[in-house]
Amino acid sequence: MKTAVSSRHRHLSALALLMGAVMLIWAPGAFAQHYSHTYRYTGDVEIDHIPAHDEILPQIPDNLILRFSAGVTLVKLTLKTADAKMININFRYNPTANRVFIWPLPALPDSEYYVVDWGVIDPERKLMSGQFLFSAGPDAVLPSSLVTEEDEEHIMVPDYRLVDPSSYRAAPPRN
Repeated sequence: MKTAVSSRHRHLSALALLMGAVMLIWAPGAFAQHYSHTYRYTGDVEIDHIPAHDEILPQIPDNLILRFSAGVTLVKLTLKTADAKMININFRYNPTANRVFIWPLPALPDSEYYVVDWGVIDPERKLMSGQFLFSAGPDAVLPSSLVTEEDEEHIMVPDYRLVDPSSYRAAPPRN
């Protein structure tokens, strides 16, 4: 009797986990109404950047500024228009760690908003990455208000590497 109860409990737990994963994948409306600043990292280093996420600027900035609470190595810095066209900002990898990165911007093409993707390696060799939006100009509006649900990136994605597959057994076939 105890085996049947624990087997049922395992099946219910597996079903609950599966339902949660399905909701995360197929329910983008369950997240924020607007685009959310994405940030992926499990360490202790903090970041601040200029422009701030979702900032409306009176004019295009001369520089992007990334400030960290510890020395990090910048491994990625890209800038895209609202329609995902890459803008050449002449980023080149430099293995030298720093706390502040000031990146001069070229003349930018017109766009409703701009998307900055960045990535660094922290002192403990962990990857830290993120993305932020900004808009600029006299007619600029809040960038996140312009992002459609189809363009929206999901903040949380299930990490199936954390699931122990041996804890789930296939149900016996029904006749």
